[in-house]
Amino acid sequence: MRFIWNNERLSIANGSFANISMSIVNGFVAMYLLDSLHATDGEMGLLNSLPSLVNLFAMLAAALAMTKVVSKKRFCVTATVVSRTFYVWMALVPWLPLAHPALWVVWLVALTRVPQSFGDLSWQALIGDLIAPERRSAFFSERYRVLTLVGLVATFATGWVLQQFDRHWALPYQVAFLSTVIFSALEIWLLIRHDESKAEGIAPGSSPAAALFNRAEIRALLGDRRFWLVVGAMLLFNFGWQLSWPLFNIYQIRTAHAPAFWLGLFTVFNQLTQILTYRWWGRMAERHGNGRMMAIAALGMSLAPVLTIVSTNLYYLCAVNVITGIPMAGTNLLLFNYLLEVSPPQRRTTCIAVYNVVLAVVGFAAPEFGIFLLERAGMTAGMLTSTALRALSGAALWWVAMSIHRSRIRPVSPVSLGR
Repeated sequence: MRFIWNNERLSIANGSFANISMSIVNGFVAMYLLDSLHATDGEMGLLNSLPSLVNLFAMLAAALAMTKVVSKKRFCVTATVVSRTFYVWMALVPWLPLAHPALWVVWLVALTRVPQSFGDLSWQALIGDLIAPERRSAFFSERYRVLTLVGLVATFATGWVLQQFDRHWALPYQVAFLSTVIFSALEIWLLIRHDESKAEGIAPGSSPAAALFNRAEIRALLGDRRFWLVVGAMLLFNFGWQLSWPLFNIYQIRTAHAPAFWLGLFTVFNQLTQILTYRWWGRMAERHGNGRMMAIAALGMSLAPVLTIVSTNLYYLCAVNVITGIPMAGTNLLLFNYLLEVSPPQRRTTCIAVYNVVLAVVGFAAPEFGIFLLERAGMTAGMLTSTALRALSGAALWWVAMSIHRSRIRPVSPVSLGR
């Protein structure tokens, strides 16, 4: 038990420092691009879609690399070190003699996905080994609760500081991005301290990733109906979810004219609600299952786009973020949990790799489709399409969860007993 709790504490601390860096960069890179570097709508669409396209090829490369990995932790540490250096380059762009600096930052955000994909895949596989199945709901709910609180403070503080300066001045954003070096160093140090030696189900000296593309395992995965039903419903949700990502940025910054402090407040109110509801989602998932609760979260997430476009009043948008933080907590907690649940331990790394590869395709197509709708039909059509797809995915997730549940409790017929 001591080993389990030690790794859990380290994972929460490591994730906290990672979340500070990502909250600073991801929370304000859109404003950095729109206000300081004068990005176009097309570049804002690429900000959301291009990372997923890069991620597609990066995940394939990462999956191949994982076949030769003995230590997932060492692999993850190396990838994380490289990925965090990209934050520094984003800060340096305005000081370099480059044409179209906004596009350069977009490309840097996208290229960050190469080492980050290596890190994500290895971390997911590592944490799946380190945390026992019966501990996952409690662990992930606690981890996401703490990480969200940390991200809330980091976002609020960064937004408040940036609010003190002219929103069109690039220097405050650059300094904020450069400050992530400190938090990244602490993140990496804590990751190094994880104890991989007693990972669940791994014999000493063996490499579970070596069977990643084993032909028999791939055949077994292709024939795993339960896995593909879940993945199909999750991909439908992700398409509807990510379709509106660039639309939210454009609506809040250009349509509602929200300054940095208010953008920070939107995130803070959303994350505050998440903090208050993570444990509830964890308890409900233990009682009713990850699948059914993920379906409810998806239906709740369908409210976000349609509620957002009702008004540009900043107080109203804060209220919307309070409401939508509830299903967002469920989404953050349950998506990965549900994937682990339907991934057999003997081919968990393969399942995670395959899911991330197909998710990368969705992640590229969805924001581009969102920008296409914005340019051809307007903001309202784009947001309503996102709402419809999210709601449809919620229904699909519920159907899949109920189908899996019925198959588990179906009584065995006399014929199957050989009578």
